[in-house]
Amino acid sequence: MKTEAKVGLFFIIAIIVICFLIIKTGQFEWFGGKKTYDISAILETASGLDTHTDVRMAGVKIGTVKDIRLKDGKALVILSIYRDVDLPAGSIVKVTSKGILGDKYIEIIPGHNAGKVKPNSTLPTEKAVTVDDIMTIVYGVASDLKKITESLSHTVGTKKGEQQIGEIIENIQKITEDLREITSRNKDNFTQSIDNIKSFTGDLRVEIPKLSKKLDNLLSHLDTVVTENKQDFRETIKNAKESTKKLSKTLDYVESISKKIDEGKGTIGMLVNDDKMGKHLDETLVSFKNAMDAATDYLSAFKNTGVYLGFKSEYMFDVDDSKSYFTVDIVPNNKRYYQIQIIDSPYGKIKENSFEHIITNDDGTIRDHYTETVISNRDALKFSATIGQQFGDFLIKVGMIESKGGFGLSYMPKGFDGKLSFSIDAWDFSRENDLDPHVKVFARYRFYRDFFLTAGADDVLESDYSQYFLGIGIRFRDDYFKTLLSNVSIR
Repeated sequence: MKTEAKVGLFFIIAIIVICFLIIKTGQFEWFGGKKTYDISAILETASGLDTHTDVRMAGVKIGTVKDIRLKDGKALVILSIYRDVDLPAGSIVKVTSKGILGDKYIEIIPGHNAGKVKPNSTLPTEKAVTVDDIMTIVYGVASDLKKITESLSHTVGTKKGEQQIGEIIENIQKITEDLREITSRNKDNFTQSIDNIKSFTGDLRVEIPKLSKKLDNLLSHLDTVVTENKQDFRETIKNAKESTKKLSKTLDYVESISKKIDEGKGTIGMLVNDDKMGKHLDETLVSFKNAMDAATDYLSAFKNTGVYLGFKSEYMFDVDDSKSYFTVDIVPNNKRYYQIQIIDSPYGKIKENSFEHIITNDDGTIRDHYTETVISNRDALKFSATIGQQFGDFLIKVGMIESKGGFGLSYMPKGFDGKLSFSIDAWDFSRENDLDPHVKVFARYRFYRDFFLTAGADDVLESDYSQYFLGIGIRFRDDYFKTLLSNVSIR
């Protein structure tokens, strides 16, 4: 079968499988879908939500997200609810997710009030505990555990620590042996001590009534002493009054110091009453506030940055193998992006070596002379790091492409809402063995949410190494990965 026939057959099978998955999952609605009515909700953040995100009640889909807008610093979310679904009055909107790592969706908690929610109404919201909140707590606990393990590692993980632990264990063993020996030698003494304790407790049983009587006599004597020394107690009270007068004088002294501060005397008084000192203090506080505002602006800018993770696999027809890509895209705005890729390639860096062979006879004459050429591939794991800028319908990127310097150009036709693009990448302009630069031409089409197809030709300038490929991939936004990046940048 020819290569063109293989490509055509693979495309037909892929399209049939994709159509089956779309119809099977029930996400494709025919002839405009069901009739709906709109309601709205105001959320602190719409992170993880997008248009067409499911709206569910009791786990059953009852609509989708129609639009997301910014209103007064918050997210205004417009929900399209199926017309045959009546929401009870007092219903609450809540953002939740399908499992720990599942997609987010809108959950409507039904109310218990009389009546129904009218179209174009705004429902109250309830903040949900997100995976980000849980991971923040887990991250804090992990940091504390890391500090403890590092401390133990510094204490125990060294040779000195191991030696000290060995000495401690040895000392414990010695103490145990000494205790065993002492117990064995003094067994009779311990028995005699126990007998003495029993005898002592028996004596106490007899003597306690006598001690109680003596205690009563002592209390009677104390009562007599108190009666005879009333005058001494009066003098003690008089001394307490004099101490109170001294405390009053101390408070008068504190009041005098406060008066001096109010009059501007002393360092503290100057700081409180001198306008210049106050001005310097205000300038210091303003500088501190500006520094905090700058930090806040940085965090706010990173908050609006989108971080996307992606994976795609391209099947190479000639080598009957696949080429895989793991991608991280950092998108600060809709005109610029930064991309990092790790590529697992079935053919790495092409290297061609020539070996000359000379075979001689016993008398030294040349019997055979030939040259052997060996072509090998190596370094299959490659990296890319590029920066891209959009100009109208074109996107230009430069940087490292598959561990070599290069550039790329992409064209996104109007009318496809960014789903279709045509690209050409060129890199490795000084290849070994006088090979032409590595050029890749391909097209990409996003056919369903985060999933896309790609097809094209790789290394088109070298007929011996050129490859036709067909691939499929996924690209989605991950706010938790963005949180990790922001934590790393702040530290």
